[in-house]
Amino acid sequence: MNKEQFPLLTNTNYLNTAYVGLMSSKLYKFRRIHEEAYLTEGGDYYKKDADEKLESIHQNFATFFGLSSDRSFGISNFSYGIRIALSFFSKAMKVLVIDEDYPSLTSAFKEQDFNFTMIHMQANLEKAIENKLKSESIDILALSIVQYTTGLLIDQDFLKRIKNDYPNLIIIGDGTQFLGAHEFHFDESPFDMVIGSGYKWLLAGFGNGILMISESLKAKLGLSLKKMRERFFQGHFNILGIASLDFAIKEFDQHDFKKLIQKKSALSQKAKIQLNELGFLPDWVSKRSNHSSIFNIKGGKLLFKFLQKKDIRCVIRGKGVRVSFHFYNTDEDLKKLILALKEFKILYGNFSLD
Repeated sequence: MNKEQFPLLTNTNYLNTAYVGLMSSKLYKFRRIHEEAYLTEGGDYYKKDADEKLESIHQNFATFFGLSSDRSFGISNFSYGIRIALSFFSKAMKVLVIDEDYPSLTSAFKEQDFNFTMIHMQANLEKAIENKLKSESIDILALSIVQYTTGLLIDQDFLKRIKNDYPNLIIIGDGTQFLGAHEFHFDESPFDMVIGSGYKWLLAGFGNGILMISESLKAKLGLSLKKMRERFFQGHFNILGIASLDFAIKEFDQHDFKKLIQKKSALSQKAKIQLNELGFLPDWVSKRSNHSSIFNIKGGKLLFKFLQKKDIRCVIRGKGVRVSFHFYNTDEDLKKLILALKEFKILYGNFSLD
């Protein structure tokens, strides 16, 4: 999967996958053919055929993410998926969340009146989580696997350890900034549930996502997977959206997803080193052994406007400017960013997060 498959990359330096992943020309063609079938010959058959194809689509999701198909659910988006899923949980459960985490994650628990406690986002997030688990009785830990503002990637070895130390702890992960950006085998992970939208790193366009449930959570809550599936698919569902996610995952497989992620990781490591050398990264990023391909760089609104003039796509998050690299980005994209940042430093001298 190269730049030629993503038309927008021919005329801009796109470092904004963490906001919206790009649509490939192949996905566009697939979606157009899909809609034309509905238009010209589908009608009622369009919906009927979609219902019949769900089993094979869920099997594709399950194979890619490493779980059984009965515990894999195609959904419209993260926000919808987590709210339906939480309706099966006891509201008496106490939940630990991160104050600055993705708002739709934290609000899902607030809306359903869960008993929750918070910790602040911090460089040593794992230590803060562990201290909270030692001091309070927590039933659910809910967090983004990759923090959307800072790009902090939670240490899954740490999660496995606390899962061992607290075997009754339920771990729920928002995978929207993680799935499609990292290799992942759900049943080998410490998570009991992972939910994510498909329009970012999975490059599946809008209107789709996935929800995964562990065998242990199913048993612990006495979940009826049949009832859950009925909740997600009663009435109608986003046929084009879920079909697009199915297509996108098959594209990943066809182009050797592991190699794509290795390419992305190598570029992200170069970016981490060079951004740090220029002084654009907080100190804690270089101290962590693993980080995502999302970076919140110093410079604030002034830098954001400067990068916009250089046709570098990015977004303001918190007090910094967030840039993100996917496998369709190249060394040349990074070089353009670094040259722009060097010019910015010459023009504006000292800068801060403010």
